[in-house]
Amino acid sequence: MAGSKQCIIDVDLATIVSAAADGKFIRMQAWGDEVEVLNYDDIENGTARHVEVRVFKFVKQDEGYKPVAASGFIVSKSVKPADVVRPKEADDVLKCNFVDVQQGDGSVIETPKGKVMLVDGGDNVMFARYLASRFRGTTEEKPRDVECVLVTHGDADHFQGLTEISKSEKLSRSWQRLFIDPKRVYHNGLVKRPGKIGARKRRETEMLGATETVKDPATNKNITLLTELESDLLEVADEKMNEPFRAWKSALKAYNVRRTKTGAAAIEFRRLEKGDSDAFDFLAEENIKIEVLAPIPVETATVKGLKFLGEPPKGPRIGQESLQLDGGEFKGKSASHTINGHSIVFRLTYGRFNFLFTGDLNDEAARVLTRAHNSGELNLQAEVFKVPHHGSADFSGALLQAVSPVISIISSGDESARKEYIHPRATLVGALGKYSRVEEPLIFVTEMVAFFEVVGKVRPEFHSLDENDVCEIGADGLAVVNKKAAKAFFAFSRTEYGIVKIRTNGRRLLVYTNSGQSDLKEAYAYEVDESGKVRPSPVRKV
Repeated sequence: MAGSKQCIIDVDLATIVSAAADGKFIRMQAWGDEVEVLNYDDIENGTARHVEVRVFKFVKQDEGYKPVAASGFIVSKSVKPADVVRPKEADDVLKCNFVDVQQGDGSVIETPKGKVMLVDGGDNVMFARYLASRFRGTTEEKPRDVECVLVTHGDADHFQGLTEISKSEKLSRSWQRLFIDPKRVYHNGLVKRPGKIGARKRRETEMLGATETVKDPATNKNITLLTELESDLLEVADEKMNEPFRAWKSALKAYNVRRTKTGAAAIEFRRLEKGDSDAFDFLAEENIKIEVLAPIPVETATVKGLKFLGEPPKGPRIGQESLQLDGGEFKGKSASHTINGHSIVFRLTYGRFNFLFTGDLNDEAARVLTRAHNSGELNLQAEVFKVPHHGSADFSGALLQAVSPVISIISSGDESARKEYIHPRATLVGALGKYSRVEEPLIFVTEMVAFFEVVGKVRPEFHSLDENDVCEIGADGLAVVNKKAAKAFFAFSRTEYGIVKIRTNGRRLLVYTNSGQSDLKEAYAYEVDESGKVRPSPVRKV
């Protein structure tokens, strides 16, 4: 269209209506969101009274929300049209969204130049559905480039949902499909084995590969090191992988085959540990810096590996930092605490703002990390903090004090009684407030920023199916009711998934969430001065 141009929103929140005068609400766009401006020539020459845009609105379907193109206007009496939008090529806004994936983690980082980095992905379809709605119109021939997929550690609730992205390619609804082309896959090197060796249940120390007992150079005590640290996941034998890992490997293999068929380089697989910050050199041209702070390996004269970690003290946990643990050690050997504790921890810096991502970091590993911070070996302080392990009680107060966050994001959600861990813990939430550097810190929980509406009492009809999955009809001509049919129950519907959205140009930061009302957002803005002091900033709305 003549005069149209791809632009980004250059105010914090912009309301789009169907007509310039008393129009119907279409949707609200935020700072850094891309829109097609239809009257850009008029805006550029100063004759435009409003900003006319083409965007996508999301219409509820039986299976999610379908993106539908819509045109509308951004109207403001106080802000000039030229100050509402700016050309896409002048974009300087980093976008980071923390997505509600229920019990798990899933985040997406997008740079001003459109480079995408996925950090974890939950264990269900929620992350894939969100990404498909955001990165619309992909096909096998035109997949979305993904610079990096970073899996902080090998628990299914952090990566099994990434496999759902690959599965989505075969969905019947085009708007739920997502084709991606991942260039790099980073992980912590620990691969979970199947729970059994034949008929025998695998021991804790066998769950993560080969081990070796050595003298800890720091304490001169015997410790167990994990030495079978993987890099290229496609080279790991299937029998060394549990089911989620095998499914992930299969998806990665398919992506790799597709890349090599087009003549592109194979996926770069890399195990990350402290100091491997060069893995993110692809962000340097945009002045985005990522420092890899953990996992921290132990190295002796003959071997290098990750320490096998133990169980934390039994709860309830109140003031655990003051407990005098036996020699400062956690007792026993726990595969689950080991894979959590050796999560990839990285610090992203853009201008004056810092983000700290921590996976499922736990108390024992966090103490090692915090000692490195206190010695000046690394810097943990960050304005934005992805809280470890969904708000678990297994946290380090010293770590929170070192981070001293302004904005904390806890990714958690209830799914079933089996996956109920009481996340986030009250002690953890209290500690986040206590150790913040501002008087009124922000603490977001992904499941709490979702919105549920009352449906009321429903009685589902469950019918028996034949071998062709067709409803069985009885001799009376009626459908045969399944005897396992659920009884009537009182239902709620999730109408808005919880996403914490952060935007920053390195000098100013906006954080906002959606609500049950499309035009109602919870939004806050901050600025950081040259000395690093954070202060609130008015939210700019039109």
